[in-house]
Amino acid sequence: MYACLRMGLVATALMSTTIVANVSNAADIPRAPIRSPIATVYDWTGFYAGGHVGGGWVGGGDSSFLGGGQVGFNFQSGPWVYGVEADVSAASGGDLNWTSTLAGRFGWAVDRWMIYGKVGAAWANVDVVRMRTVSDDTSSGLLLGVGAEYAIQPNWTAKIEYNRMNVDRDVDVVKFGLNYRFGLNPLRW
Repeated sequence: MYACLRMGLVATALMSTTIVANVSNAADIPRAPIRSPIATVYDWTGFYAGGHVGGGWVGGGDSSFLGGGQVGFNFQSGPWVYGVEADVSAASGGDLNWTSTLAGRFGWAVDRWMIYGKVGAAWANVDVVRMRTVSDDTSSGLLLGVGAEYAIQPNWTAKIEYNRMNVDRDVDVVKFGLNYRFGLNPLRW
């Protein structure tokens, strides 16, 4: 009886050793590395051109519909985006006839979103009533603006922007725009 018991213990010990050895050998089998998904990062660097529509108000008065275009260049360094933009808009339906701006842009980007501010020069042509006659007056001044832009495709972005122009009279403009980004660096998605 003791002999059978010893034989069972020896057999159990041998099987346990064989199983442990096979499991430890399996741990040494090379496996394919686990790869994390490639991060998608939008690169805001490059030239762009686009169009916009919106509305403008002169001194809080009648509103004018406006439409026009813009061109610019951005440079991204980390999350910071620096650039310059020029635009021109024709207006109708109110006291505002046209606007034009040349401004520096500075923004903060998180992948495909960017919020930005603008500071620069503005020109506006506004109808002025003097002694019961209407004439137009072109004046220049300071532009302050804020906006948000989103990359909807690798080369296309959409934006919303508010500008305050301090020309002879205050002009407020809200614009919705689309830009096509040419880019200097390959876009990384």
